[in-house]
Amino acid sequence: MQKIQRFGGARFVPVSLFSFGGIILSWAILFQNEMIIGSLSAEGTLWRNIWSIIESGGWTVFNQIELLFVIGLPIGLAKKASGRAAMESFVIYMTFNNFIAKILENLWINVRC
Repeated sequence: MQKIQRFGGARFVPVSLFSFGGIILSWAILFQNEMIIGSLSAEGTLWRNIWSIIESGGWTVFNQIELLFVIGLPIGLAKKASGRAAMESFVIYMTFNNFIAKILENLWINVRC
């Protein structure tokens, strides 16, 4: 039971960022809505452009969710050298992604030919 609780606590590290990203996104989307804000948030205005930039920053958490878990879980689970564990898991994840990308690329080349 203690190991399960430790794993659950380790998952909290990346999950804690969801609320931050969600709040940023909700405010950015709200302030870009013309029905709520009015002509201030019309397409091409400085107001809209600023909130568009903030929105893209808010999406970072959700667009990189895999990396957050790949790095956050080892940090939460490691007893010693958490930075090393996080770096190793990141390298393994990126290697896996490159392998899959190359496999799919080769499959695509073989299907086209």
